[in-house]
Amino acid sequence: MRETRVSKKDNLFASSRFVLPEHREWYARIKEEERRYVPPQLDLDQLGELSERVWQAYQTGSGLTLTYYDGHEPRRLSAHVVHIDQEKRRIKLRTDGEIHWIAFARLLQAELPTGF
Repeated sequence: MRETRVSKKDNLFASSRFVLPEHREWYARIKEEERRYVPPQLDLDQLGELSERVWQAYQTGSGLTLTYYDGHEPRRLSAHVVHIDQEKRRIKLRTDGEIHWIAFARLLQAELPTGF
């Protein structure tokens, strides 16, 4: 069996004999921030297309598959648009017996059923 080695550069604290707990926590937070998902910024054209698809799904009562940012990672949800709350800038969606409210600002992508 071959032994794998971790370089000092890759794992600063594994190579150090004495590390303060505060420094270990600080280092762990930095590494967590590096792994954190950052949602893309949509331009005006993309926002317009997204809005148009949500509106079409609402008007026709057809299903819609949304990709949205939940605060940690992107998620997908297939549902029907029940209500568009323009004042609070969110949409109300219904899946199999469940209701979801999603803010417009968290939407990343909207897909209508094929052939629409």
